[in-house]
Amino acid sequence: MRLPKPDFPSDRVKHLEKRIKELNDKASQLLLFLSFALVVAAILETTGHQLGPLQTELLTRGMRCWTYAIFPILIAVLPVKELRERSEGWYKFIRCSKFLLLLAAILIIMNGTRFFVHAIYHLGSTKW
Repeated sequence: MRLPKPDFPSDRVKHLEKRIKELNDKASQLLLFLSFALVVAAILETTGHQLGPLQTELLTRGMRCWTYAIFPILIAVLPVKELRERSEGWYKFIRCSKFLLLLAAILIIMNGTRFFVHAIYHLGSTKW
């Protein structure tokens, strides 16, 4: 005879729920950063008379990277935890997936930031 599962979550499940929430918060922070970064890059790009052709190209590449980084973040914030509530295995999978998606997004953002920094490094000094 099997005993019914308790309705209250175990400490491990509570810990996983907390970590998933923290990862969702990080994803929200990254989306906020990307929104500001894209606005700044768009403003710089529209002032093209101050940028040389290489600077414009680097700025465009940075914006593309930041745009690509939006997709793994949007996938990471999907409310998939609700599909199987209080399932330790499912929560472990979600935590790992969200971590990997955010890691991928951060690496893409760093690459875009590298382009952006190179584009603005000589802003105003020469048109290269």
